[in-house]
Formats: sequence, structure tokens, C-alpha cells
Amino acid sequence: MQVENDINDMLYSPLRVGTFQHLRCNSWPLVHFLSRELSGVIMSDWQPTALRLRLMTRHIDLALLPSAELMNLTDSKIVGDCCIACNGVVRSVRLISKKPIEKISTLALDISSRSSVLMCEILLLHYFGLRPKRYRLDAESSLDNCQADAFVIIGNAALSYIPSKTWNYQYDLGSLWLEKTGLPFVFATWVSCDKSIWTNREYVQACKRARDRATNNIDVLLDEKQIELAKLPFERELIKSYLTDSIVYKLGDKERQGLQFFFDLALLHGFTKQKTFAHIIDTEQ
Repeated sequence: MQVENDINDMLYSPLRVGTFQHLRCNSWPLVHFLSRELSGVIMSDWQPTALRLRLMTRHIDLALLPSAELMNLTDSKIVGDCCIACNGVVRSVRLISKKPIEKISTLALDISSRSSVLMCEILLLHYFGLRPKRYRLDAESSLDNCQADAFVIIGNAALSYIPSKTWNYQYDLGSLWLEKTGLPFVFATWVSCDKSIWTNREYVQACKRARDRATNNIDVLLDEKQIELAKLPFERELIKSYLTDSIVYKLGDKERQGLQFFFDLALLHGFTKQKTFAHIIDTEQ
């Protein structure tokens, strides 16, 4: 009787999904339609580090996890071919500097995205031989008054920020990553620590259907996001262009290579202590 109850619990327990969509509009195409493609989903929002910890402790089953957090997670797999990535100009991750990049000695960092920050640090160290002194970027103060040589700005702020003439050098880090590595950069993927999740064809396919429904009907998605859009400091057309032209949502071969290269460079330069593999489970392969 107990075995039967345990089986029933596994069959009918709702899928607990963790996201960080409150932080990034670029997650909308992966998240917004998921509950319609898979009934009984319980969605919750967490900060990226909390997402990783909740995956580890099995408090959530599946998470849209930033790539940097994946390096601190063991016994996990990437679920399906959905991702948040860029293959060149991304617009939402920018390095703003008073000096040419090779002369930067102090750097203020927006810590809202560890993956983006680590992307910048790896680029500076591996390709320019720089390890600048780091400061935390004060998001409450005017960015133009930043005292560091340069700062990294991420997300909504990066999309809307127009620097003063003091900041003569601007680098789109998605573009710089592609220029230096020849590969896309992957910011986040669906991840699980539970084999019963990553081998469940319906879960994997539901994530894909939700993504395709959004990316094939971006205006419908934005129509349903009117409340969130009204809170952003820019027009709908900018967001539409950003989601359709700057962000890649399919984890293809090049994206997988880019993700693995990111992991390898992080290990090489001591940003992580363990070897991380981009283990991807896709039920169509």
C-alpha cells in the first residue's frame, strides 16, 4: 500500500519551477506560457543563488538557472535546448569606460547578474591580461559619477543608459565575447538535479513548446505583459527588438560550445574550483 502511495505521489506531484523572471524581461519568452503548456506547474521567483540552493535541496524541481550558478551545482543536468543567450550584440550587458579597455585598472560591477560579471572578468583577464581592482556599482547613485575607470551595467539599466561625454568608450560584452571567442554566450538554461525531471519527455517538450509559443508570437507575449511593460523605462518596440534581435533562445551546437568554453575559462583562471560540464539532456536526441 505504501509503495502504491509513493508511486501516486510521484505521478501527481506538481512540477515546482523556479525562475528569476522578475529580474529580467529576457526570461519572459521561456517562462510566460509554461503553465499553459504543462498543467499543475507551481511557479516561484527567486534570486539566482537561492535558485541554486533550492535545486540542491530539492525544494524546486526545475530552475531557469544562470550559467555562473551552474558551476556551483553538482549532479545536475541542463534540461532541453532552451536558453537565454546572445550571438553578438546583446545591448543589455555593457562595459562603460573612461579609458580604452586595455588601460582599465578599476572596475565597478553590477552584481545583479553574476554570469554577466564573470563574463566581463574572464574577457579582461584572458584576452587583455587585466585583473582590475573591483568595486560594487552603486545603483542608487548617478552612473555618470562612478569613480572607477569603468563599470559594467546590466539588464534594464543597460538598455536605457546613455552615458555622458566623460565615458568615451563603450563595449557591448556580447559582441566582445563573440569577437574574442568566436562563440555565443549563454546566460541561463533550464536545469534540474532530479533524474526523474530531466528524463521526463513531457517536461522537456513543455519547456520547448512554451518557448516556441512566445518566440513565434512575440506581440501576443508583450500584449499579455502590459503591466510589466508599463514599469520599464523604455518603449515596447525596444523590448520587442531586444527579445527578437539580441537574444537567442535555442541552445544549438555553437551555444553549447560557448557555454562549455565559459566553464573552462572560469576554471582556468580560478573563478571556480571544479570542472563543470555542459551536460544537456534533450529527449529528441
